[in-house]
Amino acid sequence: MSARVSICLNDGPRQGQPQALLVVQQQMLCDALLQTAASKLRLKAKDIKTARLFVWGTGVELPRGAELADLLHNNDLVAVSLGEPYAGPTRKAAKAATEIVAGPTFSEEIPPSVSGFDDTGREIVSLAELWALQAQHAAEYYAANDAWWEDDGYAGATDDEAMIGDTGSAEDVEHSQRLLDGVLSRFPGLRLGGIMDGGAGVGRVTKAVLMRKCVGTVTLVESCERWLKQARRYLGNKRSQRCVFVQCRLEEHTAAPGSYDLVWLQWCLQYLVDAHVVSTLRNAAAALAQYGMIVVKENRPMAKGQEERFQVDTPGGPNGRHDITRPDEHHRWLFRCAGLEVEHWEHADETTAWVLRPASALAPLRPEVQPGWHTSTPATGPGPAPVPTPVPLRPVAVEVTAAVGASPAEQSSEEGDT
Repeated sequence: MSARVSICLNDGPRQGQPQALLVVQQQMLCDALLQTAASKLRLKAKDIKTARLFVWGTGVELPRGAELADLLHNNDLVAVSLGEPYAGPTRKAAKAATEIVAGPTFSEEIPPSVSGFDDTGREIVSLAELWALQAQHAAEYYAANDAWWEDDGYAGATDDEAMIGDTGSAEDVEHSQRLLDGVLSRFPGLRLGGIMDGGAGVGRVTKAVLMRKCVGTVTLVESCERWLKQARRYLGNKRSQRCVFVQCRLEEHTAAPGSYDLVWLQWCLQYLVDAHVVSTLRNAAAALAQYGMIVVKENRPMAKGQEERFQVDTPGGPNGRHDITRPDEHHRWLFRCAGLEVEHWEHADETTAWVLRPASALAPLRPEVQPGWHTSTPATGPGPAPVPTPVPLRPVAVEVTAAVGASPAEQSSEEGDT
């Protein structure tokens, strides 16, 4: 039996920050783990003699000569001390943080080698390091985003501009309409009796995209009271009668199975830490009807040479809020953590859109052939991608812990609906 752990230093300026990712065997001795960790951290031979290992977040020491079995668990962070006592948080102080770090796990698979950077120029060398930072700062991120949206979001002359930050709403709506039309053409048995608009903001997507095809009720889930109230005015009396308005953090929203035929998540996952993206997707999947789908539409990294790296905005940066623009590989990892498969993907300007279904639900609904429909693997040449025949896939069992207790507000995204 193996476990995936990260290595950090117990003290110093990079204290508690993952430096390397290791896969260890449960029968391995702590001494062997120490030697491997020392090599990764480039410790001197004299330092190894006095070095000690602790489980970060609990302070439990891993004694030399002992087997790792029952001492380490998947996603533990192991702190290497140069002889000094444990200097990290206790279990009580670290509870919320470890819950977030433990969130986006995938059974016995090592996460992809995705790196990134933030708006201060800091390099973030791995997803493990990103998760540690998210655990440390999640409450700060969400509080800043709360204040930012309450203050007026992107501002602008119209509600649409306040949601997306520019005058490009019409172009975005046009693409989303085509995307939804494509889903319904490919799956003619899909009847949109119930739709959820996650991170709905003022209801821009509900009004221009979802209500065109909905034959029942649209549920707008939004954490900001100001924009949820404005949504009723924006939609108008007649449309509002066909809507349900829910003020709730996105990752905390749950609904009974069969509630939604479609869940639309646009420009909102970007404001959530990775563990909360997974819990949001899992909750959404659990609320789907038998043939239900999830649409995710998010920004993609566009800087030349940085297209495969995540980019993090911090509250102390020029935008005064937190968000993260994730590359495709990063998104797909989170989808897999939530037990979802990519049925279709496409680029539109600075965004990528994915159509997702629970892995266990791929077989029953027969798709119609539709030119240009992409598989889960990006096309390698020009022209339409081949249309696959869906096959049954085993659902992924993933442990995702609860959200941090008092973290404020779910948000939407750079160019996003809050």
